[in-house]
Amino acid sequence: MKDRQNFILFILIIALIFHSNCKTSENESVIKINGKKIKVEVADTPAERAIGLSYRKNLLENHGVLFAFPDEARREFWMYKCNFDIDLAYIDASGVIREIVTMKKEPFNKPVDSLPKYISSSSNIKFALEMKGDWFKENKIIIGTRIDLRRFHTAY
Repeated sequence: MKDRQNFILFILIIALIFHSNCKTSENESVIKINGKKIKVEVADTPAERAIGLSYRKNLLENHGVLFAFPDEARREFWMYKCNFDIDLAYIDASGVIREIVTMKKEPFNKPVDSLPKYISSSSNIKFALEMKGDWFKENKIIIGTRIDLRRFHTAY
């Protein structure tokens, strides 16, 4: 009986260690674009928005990062320490995609101040969605497509 209790305790400890080393799903959500389910990490704090997809080795299919901002403004992104091209959709407060750009991978040793900046032409961008390069074209998602993002309007 004691061996069984020790074994169960060991399994619980291993599970807790594994869980603590995994990204929590508290900032993950599922959105739909034209009926296609996308799993997104929600970047709704300044620290999360600053990191985005930097340092990632890859990105799973139909996964991305949704940047939720506290206000509507012109937005600026760059490719800092990214291992792959990224598609970026600039989205307004009503959930309409206003622009889609492909940001190209840059050398890791390139200084931040010399990286190309991808600045939205619209000044009323509330959200940005980063997906793997060419994702929007491959999935026939175009400018003007609407996404229900109402639940993300509480970003700080």
